[in-house]
Amino acid sequence: MRLVNLLSGPPEIGPCVLGVGTFDGVHLGHRALLAEVIGQAREHRLPAVVFCFDHPPRRVLHPEEFPGELTTPEEKFSLLMATGVDWVVFRPFDHAFARTSPADFIHRIILAQLQARLVCVGFNFQFGHDRRGTSESLCQELAGAGCACLVIPSVIIGGEPVSSSRIRQAIATGQLETATQLLGREASFTGTVIHGDHRGREMGFPTANLDLEGSSKVLPPRGVYLCLVDTAQGTHHALVNIGIRPTFGRERMTLEAHLLDFHGDLYHQPIRVRFQKRLRAEVRFPSSQALVAQIQEDLALARHMIGSARERTA
Repeated sequence: MRLVNLLSGPPEIGPCVLGVGTFDGVHLGHRALLAEVIGQAREHRLPAVVFCFDHPPRRVLHPEEFPGELTTPEEKFSLLMATGVDWVVFRPFDHAFARTSPADFIHRIILAQLQARLVCVGFNFQFGHDRRGTSESLCQELAGAGCACLVIPSVIIGGEPVSSSRIRQAIATGQLETATQLLGREASFTGTVIHGDHRGREMGFPTANLDLEGSSKVLPPRGVYLCLVDTAQGTHHALVNIGIRPTFGRERMTLEAHLLDFHGDLYHQPIRVRFQKRLRAEVRFPSSQALVAQIQEDLALARHMIGSARERTA
């Protein structure tokens, strides 16, 4: 498996089966397409290749409207490579590339640089300047060039197609069980643990803090969550607060994770927080004592939920 930036020059792959898409989230719909790419590649004895951008085009073209991405470029590339494809080819998306016509994208990128012999795209695929290209026009143009094209139908869950937009909405509204179902895994946030003001430790609930300011990812709304936290020392359940800590008059968005039954040092280490369930909204309490009492209730609820989940899977 190899990862290559198209700006470094055409990769020396040779004829291939190519999957094209944005692949933000690498959700279950994407995985159906990728499974088809790999299956066709093995059948035709060709490399299985994916082409995507680093960030969703909307993030560059309409930043004021973009709610956030489901995966950072690093997360997306890692997830794509883990599916079993042979190559992941990406291009940083910018305003210059946004002016590429559909025909130029097909002939210069897909056929000339990537040498596709069969192309797989999703049912709602659009491409080229102003998204003028569609899956139908792509297949017509490729047929004229002697290249096969497959349009992969939608994956339906809960009566609706799985899509990145639907998952973003689920996360942004705290519907984390729905997001997990559509992604095939929990929505997550990865960052390096920073020093906070140590109020959690003073109250008896030490936390691993992540700074959320400037994050490009879509995040759950401010509130308290039951999560799993992956660390170098292992995975732990955690009670997580996302917000500004209004009880103490703070304004900077922070993620604070209290890992259950953990006593190590995580400062300056990367951790991944996987969101499982929203417990409540963030609230301004009249005193730190009232906040401590609520945290104790939150912890009791979290432990009850963890125990119930273990009983169901036993």
